[in-house]
Amino acid sequence: MHVTLNRDRLYVAVDLMIMALYEGKLRLLLSRRANPPFEGSWALPGRFVGLDESAEDAARRLMEEMLPIRNVYLEQLYTFTGVERDPRGRVISVGYLAIVPAGGLDGIPDGTPLHCFDIDVSCAEPALTGENGRLTGEEELAFDHGAIIRMGITRLQGKLDYTEIGFRFLRDTHCFSLGELQCVHEAILGKKLDDSNFRRGILGKYQRTGRIVLTEKTARSGRGRPSGLFCLKD
Repeated sequence: MHVTLNRDRLYVAVDLMIMALYEGKLRLLLSRRANPPFEGSWALPGRFVGLDESAEDAARRLMEEMLPIRNVYLEQLYTFTGVERDPRGRVISVGYLAIVPAGGLDGIPDGTPLHCFDIDVSCAEPALTGENGRLTGEEELAFDHGAIIRMGITRLQGKLDYTEIGFRFLRDTHCFSLGELQCVHEAILGKKLDDSNFRRGILGKYQRTGRIVLTEKTARSGRGRPSGLFCLKD
């Protein structure tokens, strides 16, 4: 689809950075391109915006077509306007950050171009690792999608302290432990955090303000007494 474009026309597309948490690691959904340009390369899932829809509508429709998940967090990331970003013609892309609850990207059916890659953010340049190896350079990604991914990681890390974006990676925001939330933060930041400092900071920021409340439920993980489970207030 859209192998060639009208050189005298401006096109608008959406590209989705779809992320989730899996076994303590950040995961990103990429799609193998079947057509030129960049045939055979990995790319962020995307589509062109129709004349009868907004960019956000196009992004949400694309999510619905790919994944049967309702509670996806969607946030506009940036508008990428590089003149040469698409060799077919003049295409502006609106990037979106889409966060799927933990486990939401499990079980992608075989036979689709979609594949999950783990993101290693512990190094200066985020690296992607999948079943078929490691993507380490932008030449292995289509268009300017390497730049979109870098900006998405930077945005995610920057908003972790002053927004509730980290909670969106939890499997259930109404029943989670502080250990699960700490695992999210460590995956996003790419480093181990001190348990007591993390717990103190989260409770001071969210429990004292009423944003999270301790439930009557508990969960046991390993040795020690059961952990209390919290709920994020809607």
